[in-house]
Amino acid sequence: MFAGLGIILIVAGAIITFAIEREAEGVDLRAIGYIMMAGGALALLVALIQGAGWMSARNTQFHNERHVSDDGRHVIEESQSK
Repeated sequence: MFAGLGIILIVAGAIITFAIEREAEGVDLRAIGYIMMAGGALALLVALIQGAGWMSARNTQFHNERHVSDDGRHVIEESQSK
């Protein structure tokens, strides 16, 4: 989701910054375009960090063990990540 948002913001910011020749009173379109491109870059960075987190979580394996005492009254469960 953040990757798509980042690409859209970068493209829209570049269009506003470099392709529009008009001026608006009290509004700096060039600055708005640069801000949008920076926001898009930040969104792409967030998408990259999320993707790295999902990749590491997918490669994590868990090992569960259950130990029951001889009399059956006590149960110990252990969970370990490898």
